[in-house]
Amino acid sequence: MVRLKRRSSGDIDAAALVVADARMLALEYAGLRSAMAIDAHLLGVALRPDETIRRVAATWFRVRLDGQWSEASPSQVMITDRRLILRLGSGELASLWWGSLIGFEADLDAGHVVLDFGDGRPRLFSGEASSLVAVAAVAQIYGVTALATHPCLEPLRAR
Repeated sequence: MVRLKRRSSGDIDAAALVVADARMLALEYAGLRSAMAIDAHLLGVALRPDETIRRVAATWFRVRLDGQWSEASPSQVMITDRRLILRLGSGELASLWWGSLIGFEADLDAGHVVLDFGDGRPRLFSGEASSLVAVAAVAQIYGVTALATHPCLEPLRAR
């Protein structure tokens, strides 16, 4: 059971909700919960056959160029079973395919995930939604069984 913190006058802590949702996403990947139904048409994106959007979340997005991280840009990330679809602040869409990933680092206590696609431009996702990206990345890279053992997800198991 997830205990949700209350900030004031009945508001539920948004960070606790995202952690609870990341746990639910892990259970969905493991087949222990039914997947959420998210309509790609309403989001204005085109999916591949048999591709499913698992979550949609707000995130801060950065790209590392010439050894420096860019300014954080508020973005929307759509997590699918084949890729991350990123809607940048400009409205532009970008696809980051799980199959092209060569590097992964997550620090959920610090609230960020770094994905490296081997093009010299690692991508950093930060904020509360980083736990959702980390769960999806572990499931896609290492397999569903790694959701129970991967060290980067320990903060989700410990809380």
